[in-house]
Parts: sequence; structure tokens; C-alpha cells
Amino acid sequence: MSGDVREASRRKERETEPEQEGDEPQADRLRLTLRTYQRQPEPGVPCVESAFHYEEWDVAVPAPAAALVLVDVWDRHVVTSHAARTAAIARDRIAPALAAARRAGVTVVHAPSPVQARRFSQWTRYATAADAEAPAVRSWPWLEGDDWPPAAFRRREGEYARFRRPQSPLLEGLREERLERTIDPSVLPLPEDFVVATGEQLHRLCRDRGILHLFYAGFAANICIPFKDYGIRAFRARGYHVVLLRDCTTAIEGHDTVADLAGTRQAVRELEMADLAATITGAAFVAACDALAAAGPAAGGADPSGPSGSASTTTGPGADAVPARV
Repeated sequence: MSGDVREASRRKERETEPEQEGDEPQADRLRLTLRTYQRQPEPGVPCVESAFHYEEWDVAVPAPAAALVLVDVWDRHVVTSHAARTAAIARDRIAPALAAARRAGVTVVHAPSPVQARRFSQWTRYATAADAEAPAVRSWPWLEGDDWPPAAFRRREGEYARFRRPQSPLLEGLREERLERTIDPSVLPLPEDFVVATGEQLHRLCRDRGILHLFYAGFAANICIPFKDYGIRAFRARGYHVVLLRDCTTAIEGHDTVADLAGTRQAVRELEMADLAATITGAAFVAACDALAAAGPAAGGADPSGPSGSASTTTGPGADAVPARV
């Protein structure tokens, strides 16, 4: 039986399943069909790679417990071919998803890297002094160094410099370009949005507001989206339900993948296959948000003041407020 036939059969079974007694009312839900990539053994099917397949299932996500997280949606990038794709995706796909999330009352979080985040006054909500000192580039897992390996080895300096991969003579200029980036103008934060500098700040925000479901969009699909400390791997490891808007991202491609964007497809599939994230399209997310918004305020949606009723300028429980850098 082919993967397509198996999936059609499963979807029909789900569609005909009776409602379970005692199910919660779902007036405030985002009704979505999520996709994964199955590599599990199945009855009657040879466990070989050629039998692996996509599978979809339906969920109803409570909007007050959901957030749209935009990772590193910058206005520029040194890789000009990549920058051309990200600008188009931000404008044509991420911006509509962002607007729909706001209409539906889904919390909006911008995670543009620490230096960029601290340029927006919104970043002080849920921020601590530690967030104010976060380095410009921080990936997950971020392990604080002890005495082993030696500090010089970790930094590939001195006698260990030979183990560092070859560096471009233009690298210093690239660091300057990285610091000059800001959020793409098509998706700039509104006053009610949140801006975070670190994964700890995002976790603090989610915990205080009761957020369990994170919808990710941004760049790049094979670098920052999975590996930043506020990215998919870190928050899947924390136990969050993670969903990637798979056409609201793109990878930094290789010379042999850029023509057909094979690197992007593989980056998305790796997240699905490893159960790090389910995926949906941006259009499906917009449709679910708009269906909820059309049902009116009674259907639910996030209260801008948060679950505790505190003002939207709160720094969060236990957080040390820090001044904005604008």
C-alpha cells in the first residue's frame, strides 16, 4: 500500500471518529491539520526507507496558549541570494501570518537575536539583567565552560587554532554587518507584541502567560530556526509543542541545492522526521486564525494583559527589569 493511500485511509478514519464524551469546548481553538514524516515500523509494511511517508493529523490548539515566534527575520544578510528569498518570504508569507495571529489573539513574539532585540522597547518585558548581557550570537545547547576542555581549545585559539575551520579574510566585516541588521520592515513589532533576546526570556514569557504551543517562522531553516537558544530544538527539549510554518522559512542553500531549494526541503523534513516539529503552511495558519477571529470575541483569543490580568508592560514574575535600548 503506498504512502498516499495509507494517509488517505487514516484521514478518513479520523474524520469518522465520534466525538468523545467530555471533550472540552473548542470555541477558542485554532483548528489545524499538522504534518509529520513517519519512519516508524508499521503492521504489514516493510520497515525500509522507501516506505517512509508523510502523515497528517488534526488538532485544535487553544489560541490563548499559543504564540507565533519569528526567528531572525532580518532586513539584510551578507548572502545576497538568501536575502532576496527571505525578503520575499517575509513580505508575502510571514507578514500575512503575523497579521492573522494578531487578529486571532495569538501571542506574537519577535526573536531577532540579542543585539537586535535590545533596540526595541518591547524587549524589556520579561527581561532580566542576564538577558541584557547576552552575546550577539548564541546557539543551543549553550554550555557554560568549566575547566575542560581548556578555554583556548573551546575558542580554537593559540596552539589550537589549527582546528578552526578556514576563515574568510572578510570575516571581521561580516561581524559588523551582523550588528547592523534589524527586523525586516514588513514584520516590525507593534507595541502589544513581545520581543525577546534569549531563550530564557522566551521561556519566562511562556510560563507566565500559560503558552504551550509555539508556531515558528523565520530564518534560516537549517541554522538559526533549529539551533538558536530560542529555536525549535531548545524549546522541543523543554517540552513545548512546536510547529513550523514550513513555507515561511528557507535554508541557506549549498551550491548544489540552491537551484531547487533542496536544502530547505531537507531541513524541514529533518525536523519532521526527528519529531522536533510538526509543520503546516502559512496559508493554513492564516485560515485557522481567521476562522477563529470571525467567530468573534466570545470564541476566545489571548488577553493582551496576560493570564494574570497584569499590564502588558510587565517584566514577568521574578524578572529584574532592565532599561530599553532604542
